[in-house]
Amino acid sequence: MKPLPLLSPFEVERVLLGQSITDRQPWATGDPAAVDGLLQGVCAAVTRLTRCESRVEWTHYGSGYASYVDAWFYRATPESGVKHAGRDVEAHTGLVVLLSRLAPYFVFMEGQKHWDALSAGSYLPHFDMLDRFDTPAVALLSQHVQRVLESHGLIRVLQAQLGAPLDEGVRVPTILTDDGFRQFDALFHWED
Repeated sequence: MKPLPLLSPFEVERVLLGQSITDRQPWATGDPAAVDGLLQGVCAAVTRLTRCESRVEWTHYGSGYASYVDAWFYRATPESGVKHAGRDVEAHTGLVVLLSRLAPYFVFMEGQKHWDALSAGSYLPHFDMLDRFDTPAVALLSQHVQRVLESHGLIRVLQAQLGAPLDEGVRVPTILTDDGFRQFDALFHWED
């Protein structure tokens, strides 16, 4: 039996217009600063309570519009290090949490980041990464982070809930996919 899609066609239309799909505060206000303020507090609680480090993208990747905040949590331990990191390069595998700016939803995935004094590199989130943990330390961290996020009223949604294709003719202004649009692409899109 196929799971029901998370979003109704009306909700898909709203998120594609950058509009909230919940009556919960602060999303219902339509005030991006209020939503980001709440999410900043949540991310601070995650790092404090799980004793991890973070890198969070608040600025829509520097251009365009992202319907989510890309929060990456990691522990600087050998279990989360990337073995192919070069000299003077810091690199880790961590927990990617996409926090919707339009509803109290979040998703999990695993991703790597690396940086040095002159440059940095990172994952680009996509549907196939959802709920996939290849690193045991990241899977364990996800359990702790999920408890913190849920204690703040946020709701984890899974790949199975976001995999439904969008109605024919619906276009998502995103650069995160080019192989057909799913509910994931509507809720978590980045227009550059």
